[in-house]
Amino acid sequence: MIDIAIATCSYHPELAPQDRGVIAELAGLGIRATPLIWTDATASLDKFAAVVVQSTWDSHLDAPAFANWARRVHARTALFNPLHLIEWNLNKRYLQDLEQQGIPITPTLWVHAGSAVDLRREVSERGWTRFIIKPVVSAGATETHIFDADTMELAQATLDRLVTRVNLMVQPYLLAFETEGERSYVFFDGVFSHAVRRPPTLKSAPRGFDAPHHMPPVEAELQLSLQVLEKIEEAPLYARVDLATNNDGVVRLQEVEIVEPCLFTSLAPGAQQRYARAIAGRLSSGPK
Repeated sequence: MIDIAIATCSYHPELAPQDRGVIAELAGLGIRATPLIWTDATASLDKFAAVVVQSTWDSHLDAPAFANWARRVHARTALFNPLHLIEWNLNKRYLQDLEQQGIPITPTLWVHAGSAVDLRREVSERGWTRFIIKPVVSAGATETHIFDADTMELAQATLDRLVTRVNLMVQPYLLAFETEGERSYVFFDGVFSHAVRRPPTLKSAPRGFDAPHHMPPVEAELQLSLQVLEKIEEAPLYARVDLATNNDGVVRLQEVEIVEPCLFTSLAPGAQQRYARAIAGRLSSGPK
């Protein structure tokens, strides 16, 4: 029996419910998977052949500490996804890298920490009547705010408050979120596994449906997702490519998650088995 750890956070000590089933699938392949809370300073890595980062959903609250933890794990055992992909993906400026390689992303105003920005002028020049402000290191809609022309003073105050300590991104609010939501395409070892339609993460946003659900892939969206993966220097063990329809009617990349996304394996037949087999394959071949 091979021992591995699956990294999680303190409020999901047994992994997030949506992805917990992979433990049983791994056991059937001769792999014993133990949840490991990444912030637990007493946890030992000695017996683990690898650590798979999975439900570390509080990593954005202290990204430097999480990155340091990942470096320590990397120095001791195999880490999946690998360290260089984790470090690249922690900051949403990776979207700039992908845009420069021809991937269509949602138009974004990037705001450096400590800078002064006339938000009304910037938003007006871009023709955005409603927009979102969020940190470039964030998850789960933490410090994500929706504003429009009537709340511009509050928007400026919010940006001024946040920009004193973090880099920010400002994007147009996508009306399609309210009806068709966001589409997530999940891959294991670069191979498509399943697609999920998700409502907006931000609770205050209107939604046309209440919960994520399995969906058949849309060919054009699947091809865009594959193009995104081709721009990454190596195939991650797992990746979730999130797409949404922009206000111009064009499907664009929202995010590519390769640190700790919910993979929704419980929603798609065979997904937990595919995930387990991908982990087993990495163990047999060693770090890539």
